[in-house]
Amino acid sequence: MIRRDAVFISSVLFTITLLALVPHSLQLASTWQQRSLQETDRLWVQNYLMPIGFASLGFVLVGLIVTWTGYIKRVRWTWFVMLVIVWIFAFPVYMLPSLLDWHAAGSVNWSPWFWNAIANPGIDRDYAKGPMVFLLMVIALILPIRSFFGDPSTYRGGTEGSVLD
Repeated sequence: MIRRDAVFISSVLFTITLLALVPHSLQLASTWQQRSLQETDRLWVQNYLMPIGFASLGFVLVGLIVTWTGYIKRVRWTWFVMLVIVWIFAFPVYMLPSLLDWHAAGSVNWSPWFWNAIANPGIDRDYAKGPMVFLLMVIALILPIRSFFGDPSTYRGGTEGSVLD
């Protein structure tokens, strides 16, 4: 019963984090009418925000479908799909830019930054959302590992003849 609860909590965390990505993805996708974006008075660049926004919405949709159709039932391949979504989609899009900025800054005083992000709306809060969503996704991925890769008699691999079928 505890293993099933870990999977359920993980599924809820994945749902919350994936839905938290929707507003930003919709904002990017909403630029679909603009073929190019103006950077300076003389520089216009192709609009790459729109395809990134639609691709992000696609990843969110796939993640939600996988989470609530197979992941909740502990089908092992769905854990790998969520691993790909966390590390191949969420990490480079939402965590890597922050890591690069923190590395360029040399050192970050975490406590004031974190409390400022919580207390005050603005750039610090917006900047903190990506890493926080990513970290919650990592927790959601690690939390049910024993349920997916523990005792094989409780494994539901999606094949016929399984112990739980």
